[in-house]
Amino acid sequence: MPFYEYHCSDCKKNFHVQHSMSEECDCCEICESENVTRVVATIGKNVNKNKYTKKSGDLVKSHIEDARRDIRQEKIKLKKEVYVDD
Repeated sequence: MPFYEYHCSDCKKNFHVQHSMSEECDCCEICESENVTRVVATIGKNVNKNKYTKKSGDLVKSHIEDARRDIRQEKIKLKKEVYVDD
């Protein structure tokens, strides 16, 4: 279920409620007033954009290179084990 943000006109505070899309919140969770309205969530303001500077293709390429390096190292390790046992 999605979270929705509401604003209470009486206590002047915002609060989050989790409910289905067809439901509405009818009272404030803080002061229990019925004078509430749903507002656009401000989650985008808290996102650190510097953290997401890489493109998704670059990220995928980096993971592929890491996997290839791990596979190469595992092959070397397995070859040593096979030749040592003979």
